[in-house]
Amino acid sequence: MKNKLFIVISLIVAISCITGIVVSASADNVADKEITTAAPEIQRVAVNKDKTYYAYYNSKTQKGAVALCLDNQFTAYGESTKDIQLCTKNEDGTYTALHTVAKDNMTTWFAGKQEYAVSPSDNLSGLLGGLGSIGVTVDCEKTNLAFALVSQSIESGKTYYVYIPEDYYVDAEGVGNLGAYIEIESANVNTYTGDLCADLETITSGIYDIALFGIESLASVAR
Repeated sequence: MKNKLFIVISLIVAISCITGIVVSASADNVADKEITTAAPEIQRVAVNKDKTYYAYYNSKTQKGAVALCLDNQFTAYGESTKDIQLCTKNEDGTYTALHTVAKDNMTTWFAGKQEYAVSPSDNLSGLLGGLGSIGVTVDCEKTNLAFALVSQSIESGKTYYVYIPEDYYVDAEGVGNLGAYIEIESANVNTYTGDLCADLETITSGIYDIALFGIESLASVAR
């Protein structure tokens, strides 16, 4: 099943605004009228979330991750130079940015067929007969993304929002996305302490991490 390839990779990999142009009337225009010409409206795609896979943080290792699926068919990164942010929402409806996630800590599985080459660890390479790299083809109907949290803590049971800047992604027609705040529900947010007994109790409650980027639902990834 092609959807399972996304899970295989996630386990192996482990982790402009367009300004309006205003043209004022020249002295030759009658009655000192001004003619204003606005830049043509730029069409962009709204970002829609399909599901949240997980969000966790280990306070002992100071590492964590967030992963979700977008109900969009983005095929590449866009021209935006801004980074994704992890935010909280205030009572007045505004957002406060807590962490900025650079693309170095970001992994996106774009819609469509993508080729990936992954270098296995020494132990895995030995099991594979000294294979230097693994080539995997992934065919996704939606956009999946995951990012690492490095010394960027989150609290268990708290709701967060992933801010995706405008034009961060583009679809097959080259159309960028609108800026969006994607909710990470509190039920999907978990923290670990590094204490085995305490963490086992948390794990058995139903939310847990497998490898670096845990998988909650094997069958629901990248439909």
